[in-house]
Amino acid sequence: MPKSFRIPLWIAVVLWMALIFSFSVETAAESSESSGGFIRSLLETFDRDFSDLSSADQFLKIESLSYLVRKSAHFCIFGMLGILVTSAVSTHGLSPRKTALISLGICALYAVSDEIHQYFVPGRACMLRDMLIDTCGAACGIAAVSFLIYIVCKSRKIHSSKRRF
Repeated sequence: MPKSFRIPLWIAVVLWMALIFSFSVETAAESSESSGGFIRSLLETFDRDFSDLSSADQFLKIESLSYLVRKSAHFCIFGMLGILVTSAVSTHGLSPRKTALISLGICALYAVSDEIHQYFVPGRACMLRDMLIDTCGAACGIAAVSFLIYIVCKSRKIHSSKRRF
């Protein structure tokens, strides 16, 4: 990526990290309420029978999906962090391998720091499982951007070699 994107991309990384931090500041009750409200909205939109269920059955259905939705959110939020960090690191002219490794290191360290931070938030915990989910999400984001960069570079080489002939 061009150097001109460097500062905006690093600003995007910091803003995304701040967003993650804002989610981590929520107490367990606030976090459960947020994810429960999100799941309720999804069910009301996509499950035609949801509104016909009793309050108790609605609660059970929301609770049954809570774990999956929360862990998917970890994965996706850190996947986006991986995309942003890799994009920013790629502006420094490093090899693709170094770019990916540095990006993974930054994201993994942020996942660890995020979980340590949550240890000090009421009702929250520091969980190795979440660190691994976060890091796997980041790795997928990094792989996606790395693949895109590879395709773009390969495409540019093909187009530039055709111009010579």
